[in-house]
Amino acid sequence: MPRNNNYMNMHFEDTQPRYSEVDIFSTQGRLGRKRYFLYSIVIPFVLFWCFASIAGILTHLGSVASLVAYAFLGLATTAMFFILIRLTIQRCHDFNKSGWLSVFALIPLANLVFAVIPGNNGLNQYGEAPEPANGFIKVAFYALVVLLIGITVAVLVQFSNSNINDWFLL
Repeated sequence: MPRNNNYMNMHFEDTQPRYSEVDIFSTQGRLGRKRYFLYSIVIPFVLFWCFASIAGILTHLGSVASLVAYAFLGLATTAMFFILIRLTIQRCHDFNKSGWLSVFALIPLANLVFAVIPGNNGLNQYGEAPEPANGFIKVAFYALVVLLIGITVAVLVQFSNSNINDWFLL
């Protein structure tokens, strides 16, 4: 008996998981936890330090260039917040909440809360599930976590071994 190839292909396509595309410059779609944590730290950090490097060079070129340098730093800060809010909106969409929750991303360390809330599996009102983190994202995520823990431990050890007046310039 001949098989209906169209039916078999259609059935196979229906069983394949579908994922939304990750677009960090959009407020549409969803963003998983590992990508959010990694992107919300690395992208603003790189962006700010690129602008800060340009601003540092400009400060050595005169007073007008120094004003331009301050404008560059203001632009870098604005761009950092702009990207952070967009990433947080997508992260809120992943756990099926409105993007308005992203205003809490302006509170220091609130991004850690967004990074640990699990997302919805499958389709929700904001689209398909985000693509799972690939090998590079996972390695970069865990490397960043180890780096941040290492920096925190180093600061705490330094703080515990020094006079408190040295830290606050008293």
